[in-house]
Amino acid sequence: MYMRNHPTLRRLFDHRYLLLLLLFTSAIYFKGITPSFSSDDFVHLENNTHFDGLADASEVFIKPYGREYRPLVRLSLWLNHQMGDTALAYKISNLLMHLLCIALLYGLMLRLGIAKNIALIASSIFALHPIHTTSVLFILGRTDLVAAVFYLATLYCVAGWKQAPGFVQHAITFIWFAAALLSKELSITLPALMLAILLFQQQSVSLMNIVRNLIRLWPYALTALIYVIARLYQWQSMPAAVAVYSDFSPLHIVTNYVEWAFALLYPFDLYVAREWQMLHSHWFIALALMACLILATVAVYIWRPTAARLVRSPLLWLGLIWIIVTLIPMSGGNSHRWYLYLPSAGLSLMLAAAWPATFAHRRRLLNLLLALTVVIYSGETLRQAYIWHKQSNINERLLSDAETNELRQHAAIAIANMPLGYKSAFLFTHSSFEEALRVRYGSSPKIEVLNYLNLDGQNPVGVEHSADGIRFRITPNAHRYFRLRNMQIFFDKNDPYPQGDFTLRIDQLDNAGRISVYTLQPPTPVQTPIYYFDGEHFKRLVEF
Repeated sequence: MYMRNHPTLRRLFDHRYLLLLLLFTSAIYFKGITPSFSSDDFVHLENNTHFDGLADASEVFIKPYGREYRPLVRLSLWLNHQMGDTALAYKISNLLMHLLCIALLYGLMLRLGIAKNIALIASSIFALHPIHTTSVLFILGRTDLVAAVFYLATLYCVAGWKQAPGFVQHAITFIWFAAALLSKELSITLPALMLAILLFQQQSVSLMNIVRNLIRLWPYALTALIYVIARLYQWQSMPAAVAVYSDFSPLHIVTNYVEWAFALLYPFDLYVAREWQMLHSHWFIALALMACLILATVAVYIWRPTAARLVRSPLLWLGLIWIIVTLIPMSGGNSHRWYLYLPSAGLSLMLAAAWPATFAHRRRLLNLLLALTVVIYSGETLRQAYIWHKQSNINERLLSDAETNELRQHAAIAIANMPLGYKSAFLFTHSSFEEALRVRYGSSPKIEVLNYLNLDGQNPVGVEHSADGIRFRITPNAHRYFRLRNMQIFFDKNDPYPQGDFTLRIDQLDNAGRISVYTLQPPTPVQTPIYYFDGEHFKRLVEF
């Protein structure tokens, strides 16, 4: 009884179901907490773990890293490096940040006046959404995690402001706000969400109220503006590096938002869905329309009596604005699924608006659908955790192969069929195999990657010598099996593609533009040893 009366223990007991959710989420992700690094992890390890001490590491606040300025993310990598040479500390830290984000979102919803049971249901959707596995299990996914922690902490503070927050409240809020800006560029949207939170709590969108809150938020808006100007000035010297993030044409933006909406709502493997879209476009469209019709019918049945109330719900619009606004900074780039980590919290807010706007006898159906969604999310997230576990085993095997393989004895080599990833998890992209060898063994040959394969359960690779080169036969799969080194994955005709001194000629395509036969034509004379991945190991080509 004494323990129940202790203030701290009483608060924990009051939120015991949140603690159970955090424990369950940890169990779902546990299999993916492996000791192996992946892909771009290695270049960041090379550049962020060599500092001799905290004073030396503080240079991350002074020197931008390429086109990025994310010093708190870099500092977190260095701190994890002090805990061991494997990826375990990094991935455990990622998981802990995800759990903290769940708790902050839950706390934010409570401060917005949402009932505990509804906040818990909505938080579970965020906690277990399979779109988050990359952010949690890919070490560099922590960019979104670190930013989300400070982003949510800022909004949590704002939601606790009274009519006239004092200096201390502003100071604490500004610390979290500045930390968010020092974590990722999407945090420039924070002033807009801070304004939306204040308007929601005041239940007024009058012009006078908006102006009053803008005056209250001017230090944050000014800081964000100065940050944007500084970043634009920095990017002037690197137009090629930022070009891939600056296509703000209406068609590109709309396409990105449509793909993000699909990724948020579709709970299964996105690669398989895209494969269906390419191979069976008519069936895909028919099934998608049927699914939309079923969802629309269910939604009409559940909310038709309260549709007007739901549409007028400020919380529903807050959730929708949350999704749209937090994606604006990334809308000029690619529609990567990991961009959805923070925006997906808006989905939870929309759910929190929809649940109480449901009549009691129809709420049973909604609860059944929510329970089914949580089960599907949990199963898919668990499946992806197992994929990352298998990826770790493959990664370690390939790096161990390199230790016993003579490929490390050369000054420079070329590699065909570089393993890009395993299903939806990452192995080696761009120069990451070379960086991985330097991180693991201290040195590496200069590696010229000729093309990539993305691995599946079975990866048969046939090799034969022809009069004009080496012919490879592969079996395409749902994970875009073949890529050129510029990451091109779509092809519409048999063409040669120069790859440095080599030429890669496409010999056979299927109806979806997937390569099944291609020929590698080396230069004459051959200057560097050529290796290829046969689906299991690296092997050297000794005849031409």
